[in-house]
Amino acid sequence: MKTLILISHPKFEDSGTQQFLKTSFYSLDDVKYQVIDELYSSSESGQIDVDKEQAAMTDFDRIVFQFPMYWYSSPASLKQFMDDVFTRNYVVANRSLKTKELGIVVTLGDSEADFQAGGKEQFTISELLRPFQAFANKSGMTYLKPFVVNQFGYKDPTEKEQLLVAYLQYLSAEMPLSLENREQWLVARLQATKEGKADDQVQAIDLVINSLEDQQATVESLKQDVKMIRDQEE
Repeated sequence: MKTLILISHPKFEDSGTQQFLKTSFYSLDDVKYQVIDELYSSSESGQIDVDKEQAAMTDFDRIVFQFPMYWYSSPASLKQFMDDVFTRNYVVANRSLKTKELGIVVTLGDSEADFQAGGKEQFTISELLRPFQAFANKSGMTYLKPFVVNQFGYKDPTEKEQLLVAYLQYLSAEMPLSLENREQWLVARLQATKEGKADDQVQAIDLVINSLEDQQATVESLKQDVKMIRDQEE
């Protein structure tokens, strides 16, 4: 699983939320990122190499749009990038994005609870992000449930640790994010941490891995038992 994060943020380096997320995915070898605003600002003409950006997409299985919510949508740079790179020929005629996954990581300054019918904002996050879902549908991509980061500055250290794990799973775990997929992701991460560790540390990690794998086997056995009971009832 290879993931490309396309970040749209006019002040990326000054954003505490974005910098926290940036340090998080550095530990994942198969996750790359591109700050769209920097892509345009680094070009003397203000234009980007569309062919190069389109070709780069082929290497990735999951594409993630990451941005702060600006007036119920993304910042302008993401819209510009989509208009320039995702041409009709590339998306519709050639079906270049078909079978890929599209994820959305959106950051909010307000509480997520405000975004619901009857709430302060009246509309849900899913409703506001519907244009991206429509794009995924048109291009043949699998649209993933949006990952929402709200009021990062108010989170305590424990909440930030939980956010870190959930974010890394969103970037690199198999979807849908079931219990089985979460455990498989964790086992893979633990296996990766063994390199360079002392023998006693490796043994401790192996104990955790074995415990997780035993749990997976137990769950799978229970699934088979339930299926057998249902088949007998039919």
